[in-house]
Amino acid sequence: MNEKQLNKVQKCLELAKSGNANEAANALAMAQKLMRKYGLSDEDIQFIEMGETTSSSQIQQKPVAYVTCLVSQIAKAFGVAPMLYTVGSKARPQFLGHKAKAMTAAYAFDVVYRQLKIARRDYLKTLHPRLLKKNKTVRADAFCEGWVLAAVSNLVEEVISPEDQEKIEAYKKRDESFVDDKPAKSVRRKGGSIDDYAAGHELGSQVIIHTPVNGKETMKLGVSA
Repeated sequence: MNEKQLNKVQKCLELAKSGNANEAANALAMAQKLMRKYGLSDEDIQFIEMGETTSSSQIQQKPVAYVTCLVSQIAKAFGVAPMLYTVGSKARPQFLGHKAKAMTAAYAFDVVYRQLKIARRDYLKTLHPRLLKKNKTVRADAFCEGWVLAAVSNLVEEVISPEDQEKIEAYKKRDESFVDDKPAKSVRRKGGSIDDYAAGHELGSQVIIHTPVNGKETMKLGVSA
C-alpha cells in the first residue's frame, strides 16, 4: 500500500458520489477493482485522509509549560491530536488527524512559536544586566506565559468527532512509532512576577491567529500582530 494507490482509489470514491447514476456506478466499480488490484481493505481506505505533520520547530523533550499550552491550544483549534516526536535528545511537536488540518496546525505552531521566541528575546534585553541568569529565565518564562495565554485566547476549539477520534486511535495503532506514545511531561520554573506576566499578556493580545473556516483558505493561515 502506498499513497499513490490510495489516492487513485479516493478519486474513484469521490466520483462515486456523483449525481449521475451511471457515472457513480462506473466509478464505484473502478474503485472496487483498484482495491482488489492493490490488495487494499476497507480499513486502508478510511485512512486516506488521515496523517501526521511534524513541526519544523525544535523544542525540549520536557517542554516548558507555556510551550505545552501553545501546542495543546493550537491542536484543539484545528481539531487534531497533539503528539511529541522525539529523536535522540531532540523533540518537535506533531499533529495527527485529517491531513489538511494537521498540516495547517503545524504551520500555525511554527509561525506563532517563532513570534514567541522573538518576543522572549526582546523582553530579556529589557531586564537589568546584573540579574542572575536564572532570575532572567524565570522572569522571561512568566512573560511568555502571559504572551501565550493572550495569543491563544481568540482560538475556538474544533471538537474532534467520535468517528475521527476512533480513526486517530486506529491510526496510532497502525504505526509502531505511536505504540509507546505518552503525553509529554512539561516543566514550570517558579519565579517571575505579575508585572512580567502582564507585559507578556499585553504584547500577546496583539497577536491574532487566523484559522481556516470550514477547511477553507488554509493557505491564508498566519499571524497578525
